[in-house]
Order: sequence, then structure tokens, then C-alpha cells
Amino acid sequence: MGIKQQIQKIKFINEPYTKWKWRQRKVSYGKENQDKTFFVIRRASCKVGLFSHVMTNMGLLDDAVRKGYIPVIDMQNTDNTYLEPGQVGNVNAWEFYFRQPAGYGLEDIAHSKNIILSDGIITEKNDYPDIHIVNNEDRLLRWRNVFQKYLKIEDNLLKEFQLEKEKKFGNNRVLGVLARGTDYVNLRPRNHPVQPTAVQIMEKAKEVMDRYSCTYIFLATEDQAIYEAMKKQFGDRLLSVETTRYITTGDENINDMHGRRSADRYLKGKEYLMSVWLLSECNCLVAGNVGGTHGALLMSSGYEYSYIFDLGLYC
Repeated sequence: MGIKQQIQKIKFINEPYTKWKWRQRKVSYGKENQDKTFFVIRRASCKVGLFSHVMTNMGLLDDAVRKGYIPVIDMQNTDNTYLEPGQVGNVNAWEFYFRQPAGYGLEDIAHSKNIILSDGIITEKNDYPDIHIVNNEDRLLRWRNVFQKYLKIEDNLLKEFQLEKEKKFGNNRVLGVLARGTDYVNLRPRNHPVQPTAVQIMEKAKEVMDRYSCTYIFLATEDQAIYEAMKKQFGDRLLSVETTRYITTGDENINDMHGRRSADRYLKGKEYLMSVWLLSECNCLVAGNVGGTHGALLMSSGYEYSYIFDLGLYC
């Protein structure tokens, strides 16, 4: 075990070391682009999903643009949910799913003079789209404008998503449902929104389908038990993306659960993004208050009706 790894095992040393390692700072890698300042958006290693990265990246991106910097998103130089171990330091996971917001990638600034590395530690001081966009229309519209201006899904993926929409939805009216379960419900993360049960979701879904004449439900969930309950209830009226779903117990984190497929981590992110994009294309939405819901709200041009469960916070 190296010295770095030994230090990281000592908590009271590791915390200040981590803050120092991920502090915002200016660096220079050469003499190119002397008339530009690039702001590299980073996040410390953590077990979070794609839309957690999207939300915090948006906050840092917006701040960079306001200050006249050129944002460059880095999901390459630290471990994250979507990189295989051998890809860390070599492949930018952000570019699996989205284009760079200003057209510059890490390779384009490798010899640039003026670079600011962002603080990689996300705290309550960071401003980004969070749980409050579901009940604050002004805040939602502000961040929707940022998303739709700067965050563009990778071209080939978007074409694939559009074909999937035509195949699944056709010209039918569709209710989108997002149901989060597994580790989130098991672990009950403090100060995070309480998630609805499958029964609560199905009751509300039936009500909205009837009221807004929706022929189908499109379900986005990682929870196998929720999927099976809704399939039993709605039968052929239930649509979804073919993806891996889980049954978890105890403190298992689904971001630690990897399948045997080649490029499984990439595919999990792709299937998640496809599900959220398809949610954004539905006529109506019923969902728990979680990151995927925020993503759907930001990508959508607006729903005829949306209902986000407000069941308080886990304590």
C-alpha cells in the first residue's frame, strides 16, 4: 500500500487532505490560448448517478460563464460510476453522454496557459438545480434555460433516443412515471425527499391517466419489485427501456453493482439517460423528487400536468 492510500485510511488526516487536493486553483499547462481562461469542472470521487453529476456540473458551469470563463467538464481524472477501472485518467465519461458545453475538451486545453480547476467538493454553498426546482417555477425556468443552452446530448445517442421514442410512443398520449427504490429507500438518506411506495405511485398514475386520456405509462425505475408490481397492474399499457433492474437489501449501493455485459458501466448510464429523456417527452409526469425527475423537468419543454410527491424528508 502506497503512502497516499495509507493517509486516506486515516479519517482525521484524510478530510483536510481531500479538501486540499480538490481545492480550486489556477494552473498553467503551456502557452496556448493566452486570450482565454478555461474553467475545468470537477467532482471528487463519489458513488452518485449521472444526474447528480449533471446538476452539480450545471451549477459550476453557470458560475463559470457568468465570470467570462470557458467551461470544460472533467469526468476523466477521478473515479466515477461510469468509468471502468482502466479508463480513469484516459476517457472522459461526460462525453459518453453529452457534448462539451463550449466545444472544448480536455485534450483541447492540454497546453493552455490559463486554466482554473474548480473546487471538487460539493457543499451546501454550491448553487445548482436541486429538490426545490419541483415547487419553484422561477428556479425551474432559470435552470431549464441553462440546461437547454449548454447541455446537449451526444449526437448519436440523441438519434437513438428519438428512434426509441417513435417505436415506443408513436402518436399516443403517454404518462411518464419515475419510481426510485432499492438503495435509496433502504438507506433513507438524511434530508433527502421521502420516496412514494409502488401503491401510491399506481394510484396516482391511474388517476392521471384517466383525467388526461393517456393510453400508456412509460416507467423509469431501477427497482425490479416496483417494475413487476406495475407490470402486473398495467400489463401491456406499461412501457419501459430494457435495462438491468435490481433488488437490494441492507446498505448495498446500486452504483457498486455491475453486470457482466461488456461496457456495463457505460450502458447503465446510457439506459438511464434514455429513460429520463423519454420521461421528458411524455405528456404528463408522476414522480418522486429525485435527480432523474429534475433531469426530466429540465429537458422537458413543459408538461400538460406534473405531480411530484411531497412526502417530507428522511431524518
